[in-house]
Amino acid sequence: MALTLPFQHYSIQNPVEQEIDEIYSLLTYTLVYQDWQSASIPREKRRGYNIGALLVNPAKMPVYAGLNCINSTDNATQHGELRVMLAYLEQERCFNLKGFTIYTTLEPCIMCAGMMTMTNVARVVYGQKDLNFSNGLERLALDTSELGGYPPFQRTTWSDPSPSPFRARLDAAYHQYLQAGNEQVLAKFLTGEVAMEIFKEAHEAFLGFELKYEENRGILRNALSFLTNFLNNMI
Repeated sequence: MALTLPFQHYSIQNPVEQEIDEIYSLLTYTLVYQDWQSASIPREKRRGYNIGALLVNPAKMPVYAGLNCINSTDNATQHGELRVMLAYLEQERCFNLKGFTIYTTLEPCIMCAGMMTMTNVARVVYGQKDLNFSNGLERLALDTSELGGYPPFQRTTWSDPSPSPFRARLDAAYHQYLQAGNEQVLAKFLTGEVAMEIFKEAHEAFLGFELKYEENRGILRNALSFLTNFLNNMI
């Protein structure tokens, strides 16, 4: 029996929904770019990796964002996804995140995937594939019981690659980075000039985004407002 992993392809067919995913993916890239941690900053003074997450509620409103802070907290668990989930749950005093979507700039690790699953996050849209720590959500949904293994976890969080062309560009750039013989540490790639330029262009694309579907006017307005509030809180 051949094992197949679910959720390998972008699942949303509705073009209006695709545009929503693109808008929020661009916003998530932008949030990271606004607090970019370059290789020139000493490691002990960096916030963490150039990875971030955006939490969007079932009404498709952005409600919270989190950036990777493993250096500033000296805590290896402080990934952007984990931070955004814990902070929002604590702030709102709500039990879980049923129906929420998380947009990330990088595919979530198994730690974050586990928390997403346990809190009933409906879906994750990621902006770059993590080759070394990939498919955490898919592994939780994998059924190996017929081979003497285990049934899938009782809850499932759907995983989708972002429809944004910047995801494809980041994946291609990281592949070239590896082909050049660089160390297989994605965090180092994400401090480099190539990655920074892609994030910068994603930021510019977000600020100049032109809607194809008027139905998403409110989505774009809310995304831009969220960025303004995020920047104000950084000051």
